[in-house]
Amino acid sequence: MRKDLNDEIGLRYLSDNRQAEYYFDLLPVEQSENSYHFRYIKSGQVIELYSDDAKNFKGQIVNFIQETKEVKTDYGRDNKPKNYVFEKIMIPEVDASKIGQFMLAFKSHKIPTDSLITDWNFNWLDCGIIKFKHKVGDDISDATFTCAHNQNDSVPYVSKIKKLKDTIANTFQLKVVFDEFTDKLPKGESYIIDGWINMYKLSQKQLEWWEKSKPIREYQKTIKDTIDYYLESELNRLIPNSTELDCFDEYRLTFNKNGRLRSMKVDMGFWERMFDKDYQKCRRILKKAFREIKIDFIDPKYMFYRDLSFGGKEIYITDPTLY
Repeated sequence: MRKDLNDEIGLRYLSDNRQAEYYFDLLPVEQSENSYHFRYIKSGQVIELYSDDAKNFKGQIVNFIQETKEVKTDYGRDNKPKNYVFEKIMIPEVDASKIGQFMLAFKSHKIPTDSLITDWNFNWLDCGIIKFKHKVGDDISDATFTCAHNQNDSVPYVSKIKKLKDTIANTFQLKVVFDEFTDKLPKGESYIIDGWINMYKLSQKQLEWWEKSKPIREYQKTIKDTIDYYLESELNRLIPNSTELDCFDEYRLTFNKNGRLRSMKVDMGFWERMFDKDYQKCRRILKKAFREIKIDFIDPKYMFYRDLSFGGKEIYITDPTLY
């Protein structure tokens, strides 16, 4: 199933219950006719459990992901989310009842949200958010936990939160269920998870090419570290003052089969490249350095790519190749 993104509801990767209810046609927990209704939102999944007697629970898992499309921007090209792709799977009642009873006995609805927990660390970046919403009789409770798995166990409620999410994940085999969902996604399309993790499903032709090019990748992997070390050490030798330069762009380097630099590109629009003096200065410095860099001590055999970035201490080289 698919549903296009709606500006009024929110384009950001699923961040609240209202989005879940709109995009996946879920009933607001407050409006549930069941005496007990629990919702758990995590990366790529929404888990719903509901019951009238606190013993026999039913439930479903919603697997979801955002499909993207390539768009032109002022800085080049980018992948922009265009819709949600999702599926709903019913949970076996024996498992739903096991977790529903566990959550009640565990009093998960009594755990305060992270902003009310003493010493909760909010300084982590890009490590995920989980959300719980409970209806227990007439009581409705909401809780959000930022980077729960990175919190110190000595912080109040942290051990309990970790046990709660791990028990749910293991009982419902959430990773297996999500992997089965992504395996069924249409090939030849791009997707995004958590708003920043990109995933591309190869088409049949691309899969055939991938298999055919396996010997090339295997050879390139054997010389990867040698090339990376050489490029990084030579660049830092030739540009010893890189940290003093106002260079912040990342470069995609393309080398020919003889190891000579073929092109150097940045994700930047034409006019910005024309008038950004810092970019022009840094590009000139790099081009001058690459005139002295020769990968003639090893035979690359094939064209290859590297990414170059200016770090806080030196220039860094990374390999974008998927081996």
